[in-house]
Amino acid sequence: MKVHQYCYFALKSEAVSAAEITARLGMRPDEVLVLGSKSPEHRVPRMHSWEIVYRGADPVDDQIERLIGRLAPVRPGIRALVDEGATAVLQVVRYFHHRDGGEEFGWHLSPAVLAFLAEAAAALDVDEYDLSE
Repeated sequence: MKVHQYCYFALKSEAVSAAEITARLGMRPDEVLVLGSKSPEHRVPRMHSWEIVYRGADPVDDQIERLIGRLAPVRPGIRALVDEGATAVLQVVRYFHHRDGGEEFGWHLSPAVLAFLAEAAAALDVDEYDLSE
């Protein structure tokens, strides 16, 4: 089965903009979302989001290691933002039966990644989609 996968780390907040997160962390994001930029009357997206993204052909556990490696220098700043009400999440997205995917099945998180997530008070969210239908 072919699997296309990628991951990203996001800091989300209703009160703190991606620009302010960038200034506070001293690190530029790969992608941002601005609260209400798609639909102001419905507040979509519902939060500002500052994101570091890894897309590539590597196994997802290797992608996660590289992503967390990029974030390691700003981990204390991430935790400070979380302590002030922001939400931190490591998002893993996997598409099964994807025409451009690789032959990957399982994946794991290393002790270093688990420690980073715990120290940053970050959640892990995994979305998996079956495209065979």
